[in-house]
Amino acid sequence: MEIIKIIDGCKSGNQFAENVLFEMYYKHMYNISRRILNNHNDVEDVLINSFTKIFKNIEKFEFRGEPSFTKWIKTIVVNESIRFVKKRNRIKYDDNIPELTVDSEFDSNLNDIDIEQIYFIIERMPTGYRLVFNLFAIEGYSHKEVSGLLNISENTSKSQLRKARQHIIKKIEKIKSNGKV
Repeated sequence: MEIIKIIDGCKSGNQFAENVLFEMYYKHMYNISRRILNNHNDVEDVLINSFTKIFKNIEKFEFRGEPSFTKWIKTIVVNESIRFVKKRNRIKYDDNIPELTVDSEFDSNLNDIDIEQIYFIIERMPTGYRLVFNLFAIEGYSHKEVSGLLNISENTSKSQLRKARQHIIKKIEKIKSNGKV
């Protein structure tokens, strides 16, 4: 079924079209929200709210191709995820972390690290680091967009990204030296 037909079906309240749309986008949106929220149950709650908002507002959406539609859905899911984080707990943006120097052999030894270990490190980063890192490095938002989404300055976004990267490097080096995070 073409995406435009699915969208038209959703606009007319067709439950089958809504189910198809949900199934098409659920996994991708789940992964985006999971990186922000870090908890399966919270992600499920956010996705329910997000898709409710999507179906409620789809009538206002002007179709300009599938990429624009995917971006529209992604924006709703990201905003709902961030809203959930802000409502649930205060986000701390830690500026008191010393600079970290990277070993020159670090890049060449990354093949020894399991991707699951990287995910484990990212999931357990302080919330501020994790949000900025995921939005900038994984989702592709600019620092200006991140600052708008999180209501922080662009410099804070840049600082949190730098510190998130340093945090990841430090944890990887710890894994390499003793095998544990």
